[in-house]
Amino acid sequence: MEAVVNTKQEVVSPALWKNRNFLLLWIADLCSSFGLSIFMFSQSWYVVKVMGLEASLGLVFIASSIPRVIFMIIGGAIADRFNKNLIMFISDFTRALVAGALVFWLIFGDVSLWSFVIFAFIFGVLDAFFWPANGGLLPSLINKEQLTRANSIIQMTSQSSFIVGPMLAGAIIALGNYVTTFSITAGLLIVASIAVLLIKVKKKKLGEEEQTEPNLLSSIKEGITYVRQSAFLSALLVFAVLINLFMVGPLQMGLPLFVDNVLKGDSLIFSYLEGTLAGGMLVGSILIGILNIQKKRGLLVIFSVLFAGLIFSLFSQTGNLWQSLIMIGFLGGTFSVINIPIFAAVQSVVKEEMIGRVMSLLSMSSIGLVPVSFAITSGLLSIGVDVTQIMLGGGLLIVAVAILIYWKVTGLRNYN
Repeated sequence: MEAVVNTKQEVVSPALWKNRNFLLLWIADLCSSFGLSIFMFSQSWYVVKVMGLEASLGLVFIASSIPRVIFMIIGGAIADRFNKNLIMFISDFTRALVAGALVFWLIFGDVSLWSFVIFAFIFGVLDAFFWPANGGLLPSLINKEQLTRANSIIQMTSQSSFIVGPMLAGAIIALGNYVTTFSITAGLLIVASIAVLLIKVKKKKLGEEEQTEPNLLSSIKEGITYVRQSAFLSALLVFAVLINLFMVGPLQMGLPLFVDNVLKGDSLIFSYLEGTLAGGMLVGSILIGILNIQKKRGLLVIFSVLFAGLIFSLFSQTGNLWQSLIMIGFLGGTFSVINIPIFAAVQSVVKEEMIGRVMSLLSMSSIGLVPVSFAITSGLLSIGVDVTQIMLGGGLLIVAVAILIYWKVTGLRNYN
């Protein structure tokens, strides 16, 4: 039996690269991830260093998160009714135009904090339609048995981009050139939009869509009912909400502040930490792809979250660069171990006609409390709480949540 499994695995991986649609999706994800990593790094560092508005960085993150929450469930219903690659094309191309507009604003205008808030809001709206379509497109392009490795490849590509992207952006910004970084973002998003538009998927017959989904509201309700009836999916919703409440805000907002206040570093040091975080995620993705874990995935995720909370707590107490790099590398590795097995499992068990709505609900639960997390972090910073204390508290709360989930949520704990 083992020999048969190994033979099958050896055949699956090369077959992915012979799949034209998967190859185009991989190119699109590569360019999109690379461009967005440069954009987010440049945006955060511009607000912190050029504008000197550390506590206000949360406004930018909140502006991008709120529209995701509001429109995500609508985006999932639309993804199940229309061509997913067309939705992704419109989103990527529009984001390219937004990045291009920011370039002109930097050259000819006076960029303010509210400029970044507006652009972040637009990105958030587009993300609400992009991610459900992106998550639901992959299962329609490949066989189910290829999903774990395909997700590993996509994750490895994404994390590689988030290693190189911040390092490139940090080097360019060190020379004082933000125009170049945002221009690169626009160019890469244009390439991504073209690649995804070339993907060929079978179109649903109009009559079938009208019969199964008479209107948008009933389609949304159907998706909610579908998730509520699954103990496994419901457990994931609760899990994702709590993790993002306690981790995302302190990590995303705290990292540039940690570099500036604790490590006394510049944009290059910031890029090293972000690159190492992505590098840890890359290594984790490779391990998951090689191991192709099929059993006790729920238990693996819970213990990985527990470990992530401990590592984040230790990271907050580091005082020099090498310690911080080690801790954040391990932290990145746990993220991949948490995300990939569950993501592949959801794609394999959910019905194709429901995948967009299910992915939107999972995504919405993941980011639903992110604006609250950003607001809490900003509030704590504004009243003088040190960023290291915020990170330590978030890490310890993650540990507590993981223990609680193990104790109470049997649907996730027992999932294979």
